[in-house]
This record gives sequence, C-alpha cells and structure tokens, in this order.
Amino acid sequence: MPAPTRLAFDDVVLDLTGQRLLRGGVEQALEPKAFAVLALLAGSPGQVFGRDEILDAVWGHQHVTPGVLSRSVNLLRQALGEDAHHPRLLRTVHGVGYRFDPPSAAPGAEAATIDLPALDEPSIHSPPVAPAPQPGGRRWLWLAATAAIALPVAFAIAWLPQNPGEATQAKPPVVAETRPSIAVLPFVDLSPTRDQAYLGDGLAEEILNQLAQVPALRLVGRTSSFSFKGKNEDLRSIGRKLGVANLLEGSVRKDGDQLRISTQLVRTDDGTQLWAKTYARELRDVFALQDEIARDVAQALSVKLDAMTLNRAHGGTANIDAYDRYLRWRQLFFSDRSDAEHLRQCVRMAREAVALDPRFVLGLDALAISLRELADPMDDTQAGPLLAEAERLYARIAELAPDSWIVKRERAYGLWREGRRAEAIALAKEVMGNGPLIYERSFPYMSLIFAAGHLDETVALDEQLRVVEPLSMIVSRNLQFDYIAARRYPEAEAEYRRSLALEGSRFGPAYVAFMRTLAKEDTDPEKLRELYRQFQQHPAYDLPFFHSLGAVLHDRDAMLALLRKAAVDPIRGTSSACVSACSDPSLPLIQANLADALGDADLAAAALRKGLEDRKEFRDASLPYGAYFQLWISPYSSLRAHPGFKQLLIEMGLADYWRQTGKWGDGCEPVGADDFQCR
Repeated sequence: MPAPTRLAFDDVVLDLTGQRLLRGGVEQALEPKAFAVLALLAGSPGQVFGRDEILDAVWGHQHVTPGVLSRSVNLLRQALGEDAHHPRLLRTVHGVGYRFDPPSAAPGAEAATIDLPALDEPSIHSPPVAPAPQPGGRRWLWLAATAAIALPVAFAIAWLPQNPGEATQAKPPVVAETRPSIAVLPFVDLSPTRDQAYLGDGLAEEILNQLAQVPALRLVGRTSSFSFKGKNEDLRSIGRKLGVANLLEGSVRKDGDQLRISTQLVRTDDGTQLWAKTYARELRDVFALQDEIARDVAQALSVKLDAMTLNRAHGGTANIDAYDRYLRWRQLFFSDRSDAEHLRQCVRMAREAVALDPRFVLGLDALAISLRELADPMDDTQAGPLLAEAERLYARIAELAPDSWIVKRERAYGLWREGRRAEAIALAKEVMGNGPLIYERSFPYMSLIFAAGHLDETVALDEQLRVVEPLSMIVSRNLQFDYIAARRYPEAEAEYRRSLALEGSRFGPAYVAFMRTLAKEDTDPEKLRELYRQFQQHPAYDLPFFHSLGAVLHDRDAMLALLRKAAVDPIRGTSSACVSACSDPSLPLIQANLADALGDADLAAAALRKGLEDRKEFRDASLPYGAYFQLWISPYSSLRAHPGFKQLLIEMGLADYWRQTGKWGDGCEPVGADDFQCR
C-alpha cells in the first residue's frame, strides 16, 4: 500500500507532498527541520521516538545540540495550537523523547479527499501568501559591513526558487495567531509644501510603539511597514506581503500651527473599512493625539487599552520643536547612507534636538550614536574628541533616566568589556524582556550571546525578529551570518535568496554568499565571480590583493598563494579610498574568512590572531563584543578545532565564562576538569 501523502487530524492537515501544515484551513509557517520532525512523528502515530533518534533522522546529528530539537518542538506546538502542559497531538515522553498521538478516529482516513489550497509557485511578481481568512471565521558594521524525512536536504531545496536564476519575492513567514494582527503604514504628507513627511512617519511610529505594548495585538515592525512608503500599492496586496489582517493608514496635513490627520483601519482580505476618523488639533497637542489615535484603533480591533499606560518611550520630550528635530534625525539616520556628510547632518539635527530640550534622553542617545558612527572610520586623533563627547552624553543620560533601557544597554556593553560576561548577558536579556520584541531592544542580547558562541539561540531570536520585520534587510543580513556560524548552510542560502527582494545594502549578504560558495570545491566559477563583483567595489576592498583575487577565482591553489603572500607582505592600496581601510585591523580578519573558506585552517588561525592582536583592546583585555563575532563566522574548515583557535578562546575569556556558567558555546564541550575542545 503506498504511503499516504496527506494526513488529517481534527482541524490539522499535514500535506507531505507539498510540505505544508494547515490548521483550520490556514497554512502555518514552519521551518524545514520542524516540518521534518512532524512528518517523522506523524508518519508513525503512537510510536515513541528518542531524541537522538530524531536528531539522527532529521539533522544527521552533525553540529547540533538537543536544544535545536526542543526549539523545533516548541515551534510545532505553536503551529498546532497546543499547550505543552495539555497536548492533544504532540506529547513529550519524559526522559525519552516524543510521540504523536492522533485522535482515536482513524487518522488520515479522509485526508486524501480534503480540498487543500493550491501550492503557490514562487514568483517575483506574486509572492506566495497564506489564504486570507474567510468571513466569520547595524550587527555587522565592519562588513556593511524528505517526503520529508529520508532526505532532510530536500527541505532546504524546497526553500529555494524553482528557477535557481531567479530571486523569490520576499515572503514574510506566516505565524499561527489568534490575536488581531496589524501593520501601521507611514502617514502620507498632504501639507501644501509637502515638507512634513518626517511628521507623518513620526506619528505612525509613535502609534506603532504604543500598540506594541499590548500583548493582545500582533504588530509588524517599523522597517517592514515603512518599506511601502511612497508606493501606490493596493492595501490588500500590502496586507498579504506583511501577513496581517488589518492595516492602519492615514494622512497628515500641517498648515501653520494646525494639524489635520485622517486615519482609517482596513481589512486586508477584502479592503473593507473597519473604522475611520479625522482629527483636527493644534500642533502642540500632537502627543495627546497619538495616544487618542492608538486607543481608537485598539477599540476598533476590540482590544482594551485602558489597562495600559500609553507613555511614549522612556526619555521622550514634551517640546514640539525638539520632537520635530528628533523625527528629522530618524529620517536621516535610517536612510541607509553612511558617508561622512550624511553623518554630519545627523549630528547637527540631533544637536538641535538636544539644544531645544537638554533633558530629551532619546535625543541625547541619537547624538551619541551619530558621534560614534562619525568617528568609526577616523584615526585615534580625530575620533578621540567625538568618542569622549559620546561618553559624556551617556553619563548625562544615566543621570536623567537611570532606569532607562538605554542606560542598561550601555552598562551591559561595559560589563562585557570588563570581562563580566555572564552579568552583561543577563542585563541585556533584561533589556530585551522588558518591552516588545523589536530590533533595538533585542540587538544587545543577541549580539552578546552570539559573541559567547550561543549560535542556535541567536538564530532562534533572529528568526522571531524576521516574523516581526519580514522586510528588514538588517534582520535578514544578521540571520544569514547567524546561519553560517551555526553551520546551517541550506538555510543561509534560502535566506540569501529571500533577501534579494528586500531593500537595503546587499554588501553583507553578498559577502556571506561569496564565502559560502567559495567553500564548495566544485562551485560554479561564474556564480563565484558574480558574487565577487557585488562586494569587490566596496572601498574596503580597493586593494591590490582583492584585485588580484578576482583574476584567479577559478584556481583555489592560486587564491591560497595570494593569501599566504598577503600574510607576510604589507598591503598597500592604490586609491584614496584605501587610506584608512589599509590600516583597518578587519583586513586580516577578512583574510581569515577567505582562508577558512578555502580549507586552510592553519592560515585562517594565523590571520585571525593577527587581526585581533592588532587591536589595543586585545592587549588590554577589554575587547568589545563585536570583536568576538569573527570567532564564529569562519565555519567551513577545521578552524574551531585548531590549537590556535583554542588559545584565542582562552585569552579572550570565553573558556572561563563557559566553565563558570556551565553553558558552553555550540560545538564546544569540557574535557575533564581543566580542558575543553571545539569542533
């Protein structure tokens, strides 16, 4: 008897051929590995599978920890709508593993007759989306810097476009949710002079921030919502791309001191208007107006806000002009530019905000961030005064708002530099946990645990952020680095292809894809050359070494010979763009990535040490968390098992941290009382 291609249990349908899980007629987003676990268990109902047995079948038990399986089971329970304490289908057999228990009615008996939605064909014009509900029912700044089980690789292939030469339109993962879902679009500027776009953005963002405090709502993040700014796209199409059932849109018209704001809440399945209202206020009432709109929207969605404190982010201002400058700063800062003149404009706008309200904490943070960004490419003499001013600003913030998450963020970074890594991570986790899951709050914790080698946990958090910000290039870029660090290469490739439809700098994704492609000995030279062209024009790569590398991409031995020569010869640039880049300690670190991808662990270890030892903080034992990233993004060779790599882990304090906490980095483990090994 042929194996079933579909299994049905109550309202759950498992489509083995299409690799889909549907609950209540709605497709649930599942990672390939999680689906593989479900298919394995559901394919043998009532049978207990041990944890190692599942890891062997799905992951091949290579470079993974039991925590990966636990996370997949949690994702499955969410997709199945189950409570772990009272499961109806997926049960934990304590001390052993897991078992799938279907209802007593013959499981799958009618599955073949179930009318499933047709499989979507990946298309750059028509992204696959979940069926609409029926009626009634900056981490890498220096680089910017099988049916389901027998062949787990089939799941990775299923993530890729059917035509490898085409990029699949970015598809936001669909989350099984009963909460009302909503995205807040930037408000359109209808002012006579069309110069109030920043105000429309600010109004939308403040409303989004307030609604994000409400657990009963699921919101799409700012980056994804704002990616539709200036685009005359049908609201139903926007809703499908963002994976939400409701959209809030509006317009703002400023005439002198008068504001007129029109808003409407729209269902995305059929375009029905659920609620609309126009507000006319004086400009000085803009803060109260934001609160009022947020409450009205929540009421229209039948969500109570009266139990919530709708304060703006800790550290806001009541000064309209200071708020105006802050919104202008945000518009500048998040415009995906990093040239010096642009950063100087950011500094000027933040200075104006702080001058108008010296107690404006978010303005002070904006100024400090801009000063640090401006100082980043400068030498010590130029950068010193800017960095000193940034430190004074953060000291001022600590005086004004000692309990602010901004203060805790900076304190966590300081603790890391002091070698107090467990305390730093705990404080960063507190920052993330005491507010909505947004990039700004989660970034410190994810950065620190990645630096500490907790790679699968970082992946899990970035995947959650991808749900909140499905159209954010920054989130996608970070996730691609996370995947390769965790040696989850098919997922890295799938995410890279998804990112091709996103807006933003493609340098980081192209760099990761180049190294991943280079690591394959039988790689396609043309594909490698195309990826090389995408990142080679960056100023940091305007060097004789990289120009020479491009000529020998077809010859691995020749590339290694160039790397060995670069290890002993000073690198000299041929253009003014190289003046600062040539002395940048990141250059040997990039060479370490190349050597690793080419399989030379000895050369990679030597380059990695040189890149780290060249930093003053290495000698002072005060390296910032970002310096630790490099340890984990060279995964292809045997570098992590190299004695030189092990010595770096000891000197940089990670071995002591792991031993003290008992939480070892992924792929590393203690050997006896005084030794350890990594693989």
